[in-house]
Amino acid sequence: MLLAFINKALSFLLVAGATLCLLFVVFSGSVSNFPFNEFYWLQVDTSTIHDAGGDVTRWTFWGLCHPTAYESSKNGNCTSQGPDSPLSPLDNFGNSTSLPQDFVVNRDTYYYLSRFAFPFLLIALIFSGVSFICYIFSPCWKSMRRVTTFFVTFAMIFVLAGSACQTAVSVLARQKFSDSGRSAKIGPTMMGLCWAAVACLLIVFFLTCCGALRKAYVIHRDTIANQRAMELNQQQQMQPGPEDDLESLPQTAAQQSQINVPLSAEQSQKVVSASDTGNEFTQGALPSNEGGIRFFKIKRNRRNTDEESL
Repeated sequence: MLLAFINKALSFLLVAGATLCLLFVVFSGSVSNFPFNEFYWLQVDTSTIHDAGGDVTRWTFWGLCHPTAYESSKNGNCTSQGPDSPLSPLDNFGNSTSLPQDFVVNRDTYYYLSRFAFPFLLIALIFSGVSFICYIFSPCWKSMRRVTTFFVTFAMIFVLAGSACQTAVSVLARQKFSDSGRSAKIGPTMMGLCWAAVACLLIVFFLTCCGALRKAYVIHRDTIANQRAMELNQQQQMQPGPEDDLESLPQTAAQQSQINVPLSAEQSQKVVSASDTGNEFTQGALPSNEGGIRFFKIKRNRRNTDEESL
């Protein structure tokens, strides 16, 4: 009971934490207030790139930001390009000669990796939020536990896919900017929040799945035990019991004693007695003080074979 309560409480807290992390990740760059204005995926020194819009550029899901200094904690001067802004310098700055050529040659790699990351993380946020609501109402409905497991599973799949895509494109872009001699770094807070959501949902997934598997195993084990008990009970009912065998033994012994026990000469004289004048005789009549087998009394009419002649 205590372990089940700890499991539910821990799962609830982890789902709440994953939902909060995904909120910060998805809406960073769209809100100019704290703490959303401090999160970014990649920061690069773009002072030598024409049409960059500033000396420092930060990429978010909602556009580019140009802080006043490279070490500034706040984004600032963000250009609202709408949701799902790609991390593709060729699309962001145009075909500039100062761009590393890898952004031009492999433009589709950067564009589609960053474009797919946002919808994956947004879907993960939706599933995680629904899972959080289901955990709140799970004490009211037992079936809500299965619904929660379903939503947690899909949230984990999409957050893994989105985090992998965004991490890959951020690392590739930073590497190419660094190779060209420009200062570049990945936003540690944003990346930490993203993978923290992944870790939380993974733990919740294993907790819920392990709990569901354990419950299914217990139900299966009890079902098999009940079936075996029913089969054993049916077999016992079909076979004769020891009481039936004991009841049949005295009858058999009595029948055998009636057939096999011979009478002595003295007992036979007492048992079989005939009266010259009587019309009946007694078979098997023993004295009251002697034990033995008692036979039935048989009455017979005796006819005189010699009839007087008229």
